[in-house]
Amino acid sequence: MSGAPNGARGHVPSATIEWNDQGQPVARDFDDVYFSRENGLAESRYVFLQQNRLEERWAALPPGGQFVLGETGFGSGLNFLAAWQCWRACAPSDATLRFLSVEAFPMQPSDLARALEPWTELSSLAASLTNAYPRCLAPGLHQLDFDNGLVQLTLALGEALEGLQAFLPSLHPLHRLPPRGVDAWMLDGFSPARNPAMWRSALFEAIRDLSAPGATFATFTAAGEVRRGLEAVGFDVRKAPGFGRKRDMLNGVLGEPAAPPPTGQFSASPYPDGQPHAWHVQPSVPTSTGHSSGPDTDVAIIGGGLAGCHLAARLARSGLSVKLLEAEPALAQGGSGNAQGVLYAKPSARGGLASHFNLAALLFAQRHYAPFWAANPRLGAATGVLHVATSERDVAAQSALVEFLGHAPLCRMLDHEAAEATAGVPLPRGGLWFPDSGWLAPPDLCEALVASPAIHVQQARVARLARIDAGRWAVLDAQGQVVTEAPVVVLACANALPRFEQTATLPVQAVRGQVSFLPASEAGAAAGLRTALCADGYVTPPGNATGRDVLCFGASFSPGDPGTDTRVEDHAGNLERLRRCFPDLVPDDCSVDSFTGRASLRCATPDRLPMAGPAPDIPLMSERFSLLRKNAKSAIPDAGAWHDGLYVSAGYGSRGLAYIPLATESLAAQITGAPPVMDAALRIGVNPARFLIRDLKRNRA
Repeated sequence: MSGAPNGARGHVPSATIEWNDQGQPVARDFDDVYFSRENGLAESRYVFLQQNRLEERWAALPPGGQFVLGETGFGSGLNFLAAWQCWRACAPSDATLRFLSVEAFPMQPSDLARALEPWTELSSLAASLTNAYPRCLAPGLHQLDFDNGLVQLTLALGEALEGLQAFLPSLHPLHRLPPRGVDAWMLDGFSPARNPAMWRSALFEAIRDLSAPGATFATFTAAGEVRRGLEAVGFDVRKAPGFGRKRDMLNGVLGEPAAPPPTGQFSASPYPDGQPHAWHVQPSVPTSTGHSSGPDTDVAIIGGGLAGCHLAARLARSGLSVKLLEAEPALAQGGSGNAQGVLYAKPSARGGLASHFNLAALLFAQRHYAPFWAANPRLGAATGVLHVATSERDVAAQSALVEFLGHAPLCRMLDHEAAEATAGVPLPRGGLWFPDSGWLAPPDLCEALVASPAIHVQQARVARLARIDAGRWAVLDAQGQVVTEAPVVVLACANALPRFEQTATLPVQAVRGQVSFLPASEAGAAAGLRTALCADGYVTPPGNATGRDVLCFGASFSPGDPGTDTRVEDHAGNLERLRRCFPDLVPDDCSVDSFTGRASLRCATPDRLPMAGPAPDIPLMSERFSLLRKNAKSAIPDAGAWHDGLYVSAGYGSRGLAYIPLATESLAAQITGAPPVMDAALRIGVNPARFLIRDLKRNRA
């Protein structure tokens, strides 16, 4: 579940399915059916819903409540659909269901759809599931949102134990309790006799570690090793009549939790450096997710660009009251203000943390933006994105990526002829086609994101933060006047991070970028462009996102240049780059004299990954982990040191459209105490304290 090392595959092996005479799916590798030959849906309802008493428990939830349901073995998704249908019927309309599931051999989308066809009463839910199902079966966590985010499926693809451990904040023995434990378990998967590798003691320990107090479980099997394994980790286990021809099954409840292992006994680490550390762990659960019952602000977000607006929208959906503070008179006036931007990322066949994050972020962003594209053409269009190869080396790298991803529907190679037919313009060669991507209009998107009564947008130039009584922050302007107070503050202010005492040493770099606009009437062949193109830069189809019919392309890249004025020399550079990548796209007599454009400052980090997580208390963190200066492999048992209730969302560089949705979802989970949506390696990879820890290990801090 960690970042794929060099040479590893970017996809997990999919299930090898056979169909028996009754039209049921059979897993060839395990020689076992996915559900009862008698009635799979009735079996799911009896074994998992009824034995966990879910109907009555969900009906008793308070308004705005939440419930976490865990599953081993996603299979065909039938258990999830049965639970979703029951949730709709029983739970409060504003409650949230978080469904966590693991699957080592996921079905291909076509097999999933076929397996669910017999259940006509679930057809609309099944269609939603298959439409949202991952376009690439990449290892790690995949979150799929349904019912406006009130039903969240987080699917961990990979070996079952690794999948469950991905939901833990840490594998350190002193810091394993999840922020919001699982309330009930569906222990599914193929029988212990067919799949003994899954049903082992470490799996039961992970189930225990992930469970909330009093968590229940139900499983179709009554095998002795399952009963003994669950009892060994603290579950009270009972036998119950099985479904259909099966005589017995097991259910039960978690009793008193077992004592944690003593300090110094560590599980195998999934982290990039192999160390069982806990510096990235927050020692306490953050603010709760109860619906706001009054005018008080639950969260103050500083910065009204894509990062701030995405987070405001996500937290408002969780029932929190949000105040969004923007220094300028309108939203998206900084790096998020370009009229058009392309949804792209750069996964690589070389694997590694950056590739893993890029792939996870792209998959999530494509699902995230689909409803925006469908709702309003002013927000953008799902035109697809074509990464045009500019050399044989590019072709080889793109082909390797397709192989690395297992020829997933996420992307495919197009030859020269097919690429030109897809794009509608002359191209130098073919490339890599991402059919589910497209372009967006960031300023309009920001306005759409904050259109919620739970979000109050206020113009304010914030100068500093001060801690006050009762666990709250005061947000102050330059005159020392209190702009607002809130228990949680998020700094989504890009290059303004160093202005605040608490984040002054976080490493960010301003990178100037200028985009150019060419009137479509002067764009020649480019006026017929039907899809977004990427190479050394990007170009979007002519559209009215700028208020005019223009071709948008760029962008320049000038680190350390603080200017935001529009420059003729940058227009010339953009045009030269466009002609180099796409020689026949614009006329030879095209002149920068007719260009307009926009310049802004992106916010980048040294490793080009964003920062999305709690703000570290640098002096205290440095003291707590000072041993790393002498020994970079020191297994320090302490959790990290943080400014309680203060978070950072910044450093998205030129890939904000792709990176921000997933980073936002992960940050929202930390703020609300929800289960993680990124595995441990990715959470560490974007943690703002990572730079301090690296410097300590190199004796540079």
